[in-house]
Amino acid sequence: MAYILLGAPAFDKYSDRLERFGFTPVALPPEGRVNATVCTHADTLIFACGGEYAANADYVRTLPSFLHKYFITTDETPQGGYPTDAVFNALVVSGKLFAKLNTLSGAVLCIAKKNGLTPVNVRQGYARCSTLALDKVNAAVTADEGMARAMVAHGVDVLRISAGHIALRGCEYGFIGGASFVDETSRRVFFFGDLHAHPDGARIEAFLAHHGYSAVSMDGVLTDFGGAVIV
Repeated sequence: MAYILLGAPAFDKYSDRLERFGFTPVALPPEGRVNATVCTHADTLIFACGGEYAANADYVRTLPSFLHKYFITTDETPQGGYPTDAVFNALVVSGKLFAKLNTLSGAVLCIAKKNGLTPVNVRQGYARCSTLALDKVNAAVTADEGMARAMVAHGVDVLRISAGHIALRGCEYGFIGGASFVDETSRRVFFFGDLHAHPDGARIEAFLAHHGYSAVSMDGVLTDFGGAVIV
């Protein structure tokens, strides 16, 4: 049974449902140094790649002790607002690491190098949050045109969707990457809320199916909870 790390608000809403899919949910506590909008977001607090996970050392100590062995820790920490809250927010797809490189943690770059990833600089500091990536099949979904152009230039099959239609506390709208997570074992993409309430929901589902993935909508309004990290 895989552990799934997700923000406390998503844990409270969806942990029972996720358990029925075979996950063991673990709530991520708030990181007090980060702005309230993303202080529990997995895509802000943790970088994951190739079975390795990077996070701030103090923050990892707030997690259950059985998880500590999975982490590479660093003194670097997301803090404040954008872009200093985005030090772990990087997207892995097509053998590339898409990120705003001048704000990125050195631990992330170290893991990327170890996994043979080529760093690609983009303007979007919330690279991971902005994009739903199917790394295994070199495909992605995003409403961010800058991210879309960068990924297409590196051979990624990109589905462009309309911006908005995703809730995010404290903001006008959230992002598709933060409103979803991918389980490669089952080839399912889970959505925090009803995918079909999004005007491009049918297109997203068809795109996923084309690449061999099924979509699982959970209850409520499609919401950016910061994605999730499967350990």
